[in-house]
Amino acid sequence: MASRDASGTAHLTLPFDVAAATRLGWTLGDAITDDGTRTVRLNCIGGNVRSAIHDVDGATVVLVRTPAGRERYYELPTHDSEDVLEIARANGFQRVNATDGMPV
Repeated sequence: MASRDASGTAHLTLPFDVAAATRLGWTLGDAITDDGTRTVRLNCIGGNVRSAIHDVDGATVVLVRTPAGRERYYELPTHDSEDVLEIARANGFQRVNATDGMPV
């Protein structure tokens, strides 16, 4: 059984500090990332969580796909996707190629 955080949400390994993020509704997240530029795709090393970092008009939006296939969108307070990438690496994620999913 998955552990749960203080809000009762099952714990997932995320590529960023969830306390610093704002969760976006799926409809909003999907709409703004369709127009945004995907900067980086990530996979959790040893896990099934996939992620994509988008630069959307100066904001950083991260799409997380859970092992169950659910998509969650988060807006981060930083506007520098390179900062987000460094935090993701520290949290056990690696950058992957967008076309074949192989590590870069």
